[in-house]
Amino acid sequence: MKIVTGSKMAAIDAEAMSRFALPGLILMENAGLQVVRCLEEIWRGQRGKGRIVIFCGKGNNGGDGFVLARHLARRGYRPLVWAMDRLSGYKGDAAVNYEILIKQGFPVHLAGESDPAGILKELGEDDLIVDALLGTGLQRDVSDAYATLIGAINLSRAPVLAVDLPSGVCADSGKIRGVAVKASHTVTFALPKRGLLLYPGAACAGRVVVADIGIPQQLLSDPAIKENLITGQMVRALLPARPAESHKGSYGRLLLLAGSPGMTGAAVLAAEAALRGGAGLVYLGAAPELRPLLEAKAKEVIVRELPGDTAGNLAAGAFPRIREEARACSALAMGPGLDPGPTTLALLAEILENLPLPLVLDAGALTALARGPSLLQGKKPPLVLTPHPGEMAALLGTDTQTVQGQRWELAAARAREWGAVVVLKGAHTAIGLPGGELMVNPTGNAALATAGSGDLLTGLIAAFLAQGLAPREAAVAGVYLHGLAADLLVAARGGRGHTAGDFLPFFAAAFRQVEALQPLQPGAFVYI
Repeated sequence: MKIVTGSKMAAIDAEAMSRFALPGLILMENAGLQVVRCLEEIWRGQRGKGRIVIFCGKGNNGGDGFVLARHLARRGYRPLVWAMDRLSGYKGDAAVNYEILIKQGFPVHLAGESDPAGILKELGEDDLIVDALLGTGLQRDVSDAYATLIGAINLSRAPVLAVDLPSGVCADSGKIRGVAVKASHTVTFALPKRGLLLYPGAACAGRVVVADIGIPQQLLSDPAIKENLITGQMVRALLPARPAESHKGSYGRLLLLAGSPGMTGAAVLAAEAALRGGAGLVYLGAAPELRPLLEAKAKEVIVRELPGDTAGNLAAGAFPRIREEARACSALAMGPGLDPGPTTLALLAEILENLPLPLVLDAGALTALARGPSLLQGKKPPLVLTPHPGEMAALLGTDTQTVQGQRWELAAARAREWGAVVVLKGAHTAIGLPGGELMVNPTGNAALATAGSGDLLTGLIAAFLAQGLAPREAAVAGVYLHGLAADLLVAARGGRGHTAGDFLPFFAAAFRQVEALQPLQPGAFVYI
């Protein structure tokens, strides 16, 4: 599913009207009806017990609110509509739907002449606020009556359903334009907007629902749009088959170079994640001094001794043995718990130059690579990099704040430059692909902000590479399932008190949920 800016969505709307003769009034009618449908699906009709207060701005977003009010009233609800101006202050399709309400005798209250803040103070949890104030066309900071009203909405105890975009969130960047509505749900139309997935705007959106309003699919799947949302159906199609007549050798062999003194846990987490990700055999290569500890911690993993420096780190001369071990393998992973010093960089240079197997780099390998990022410009195997923002900053010679401010742009640009898949971890992990596309992950939560969760992701992506998936496929499937396992853990046990090892038992549940998905039907909601 494509992700769009506000201006791109406006262009798609315009083309739907001009090229496909779809009147704007029909699109607005469909939008209002989809909000009704979403409201009833989410709350199962419970809002009939309370008030539904709809705030309608002066643009098309407000027009959607007027349509919503009309259809809610027909279904027996009791909507209370607040407009930001009289009918004469509205234009186009929004004015038409405002006038329809008036001519049907529906009361419309004027926010500028009354005190909606007083109404908002009275609302309880059984009531609902619908934010139809400001949409994707917002170009400046929110001020005056709009800012006051948004502040009052945020102080209310009632849940908020935002129409298309929480008012005050920039559709393109996710920045807050002065003040923004904090919604519990957002119903966005046709395609998700960038601002719903980029922070801080994403934190205002709540649960996002993408609703079909009848725009032709030709416009929604435009290949010129390079930013894409990963869906469960997409991941389901990527999962390697598990035929009944198979054995452990059918699912690939992975060589994992990981661990150093004090960092054996990272190696074990990555190895166990690889096994749970479906890799048939996982070989954990480490210095001899670490072998007893690693074997005690990871019973299903095969530990291979590699030349060490007598202190528990891999030695500079370990490459010939690494190459020998790799001959039987279908993929490599390097980095979890490795010392990030010059020796690791030297080994990485030899691996990139001489081993053709697909390779995942993380943690110590990435930190070492920051000492010599020019290695990425030369000959190399199929490559997946999995930096967190700090590691990405080191690779680019910048700071974390700069990376966080340009997450999508940097992931896409560096993937093209390096000819590698770049998995920039964080809230809504962004995956840059060498061809210029960007994949954005909707799964995951703050429970993943703990030591070791990145090692799990490395192992999971490497497992998919070992089973024969291409780097882009392995990254997309691994990132989505890693986040989904965290979502399932939090749903079962709450959001606090977890360590990285707690996620491992939920990998199987994540696979099961994805495998049970049915193809998306036309008109179906997509929940983000």
